[in-house]
Amino acid sequence: MTAKKLLLVAAAVLVVVIYYFLYKDSFTKAEMKIRVTMRPRVSARMRAPRNANPAQGEDNVIFVLSGEYKLTSIEVIPLSDTNKFPHPIWQLSSDSNSLPTSTFVYGQRIRGMHPLVKGAVADPLVPNTGYRVVVKAGSTKGEHEFTTPAEENPPQ
Repeated sequence: MTAKKLLLVAAAVLVVVIYYFLYKDSFTKAEMKIRVTMRPRVSARMRAPRNANPAQGEDNVIFVLSGEYKLTSIEVIPLSDTNKFPHPIWQLSSDSNSLPTSTFVYGQRIRGMHPLVKGAVADPLVPNTGYRVVVKAGSTKGEHEFTTPAEENPPQ
């Protein structure tokens, strides 16, 4: 190889390395961020989901995503379940037609998604308990751990 060809190959490699370091963030997979808020039910529009247990409490657990996603699955799993394959207390999936969404409420129906087990409803959340929500939108995945608030006036 002549010196001229060697110089051209070295320059091409240098350009590729510089390009990679300048634009390496564009090669990384987008990460879905999830934020959890708890809001009291204040109107008839924010009523408890159908077939919900009245012992679930008076708070809506709202999940806010970092953008709009066409969701393919949602799972809420108690942190106390340490099995290799933990049992979700709320699980939805979509085959193909979920609408892009950026927020959803625990236990609420989401258009285009259905329970994995036909007719299943979300189990009530236990006060002062840790949970993990796992949300998937195609190849993008997000997880977040949250704790439900303690009861203000526990039954005696």
